Amino acid sequence: MRVVYLLSRESAALETLTDPLALAVSDWDGAHREHLALARRTAEAAMWQDAQAVALLLWPSPTGGDNTPAARLTTLEERIARLEAFGVFETLLVAPTPPEAPDADAALAWLRGLGELRALLTEARPREALARLWPAGLAEAARAAGIAVEQEGDASGESERIRGLVEAGRMREATAALGYAYTLTGEVVGGDRRGRLLGFPTANLRAEPSKLTPGDGIYAAWAWLPGDRTAWPAAISVGVRPTFGQGARRQVEAHLLDVTMDLYGLQLRLAFVDWLRAELRFESVEALIEQMNADREHSRRILRAETTDAD
Repeated sequence: MRVVYLLSRESAALETLTDPLALAVSDWDGAHREHLALARRTAEAAMWQDAQAVALLLWPSPTGGDNTPAARLTTLEERIARLEAFGVFETLLVAPTPPEAPDADAALAWLRGLGELRALLTEARPREALARLWPAGLAEAARAAGIAVEQEGDASGESERIRGLVEAGRMREATAALGYAYTLTGEVVGGDRRGRLLGFPTANLRAEPSKLTPGDGIYAAWAWLPGDRTAWPAAISVGVRPTFGQGARRQVEAHLLDVTMDLYGLQLRLAFVDWLRAELRFESVEALIEQMNADREHSRRILRAETTDAD
């Protein structure tokens, strides 16, 4: 899959896109099962229209209701990788999010500037920034210009639902909706080494700040080290460590069950498998250590069962 970055919405003409286009428009956040369905419909349209299947991704992602960056299920790099994994699109166009909604004629003119547009596909009710590129009347204007238009599904609504699942720690449901385990990737940074003193060394993850962090609690997870294809079992803590009165600063800490090495400075990838329990405040360090031992064994049982199911 070729990735083409459009630096400006004012100059949409692309000499590189010489073949007719079946264009799929979405924010692709999560690149989940609803998005896969849209991709497959685009492939069918491309076949019938004798065109190439092309995806259009608006970036940066839309802001939240308070004009702050919306929590994302995927970074740009992750979206590109997932779209490539679909195995459908010949080209991905990454275009700037429009600052305001154009009228239907202006939006259609910009889209047609991408190439010979034969089919245009999106979800039934485009939302947020996507709606800025798909104003009222666009579908009718496109059909009048002889372009096949299909609007079906609710990919943005599904992304919102999955965000709710991740925030609630319902990782198995999120995995079923996404079609893959939700991940966080980031650099391992220094902490207060309290976990090491307790006999549970942890890797403190500095993840992409705009990416959604799962809700507070303890999780079973898989971890990958740079350049290593081995998935290591892990127990992850997300929260504020109330036993030690660390205040409101949330942290993501991973305890790798079968690895003892210095991870500082490395990029660690974590895939959340299941929620174990809520974050708790313990009356003593001894009680915390007892629970951490139980969490470690609980994680191991869950992940061992995952491996057995995969076999």
